[in-house]
Amino acid sequence: MSKKKNQSSTAGLYAMCITVGVIVGIGFAPLMGNILGMVIAGGLTGVIVAYIINKRTPKPKRKHRP
Repeated sequence: MSKKKNQSSTAGLYAMCITVGVIVGIGFAPLMGNILGMVIAGGLTGVIVAYIINKRTPKPKRKHRP
């Protein structure tokens, strides 16, 4: 896997998790009564989840040349 493809994969993961977090935040907003706060909390939750998933993903081992 090339370095460029790995970076775009990470960016896509962050974008997906933030989007899902914002949508869930909008869904919970009527229950909590604060739309802006829940959207921000959902976005931050998405960032945290994406970071944890990205950190757990095993990185390919490099082959050393003799």
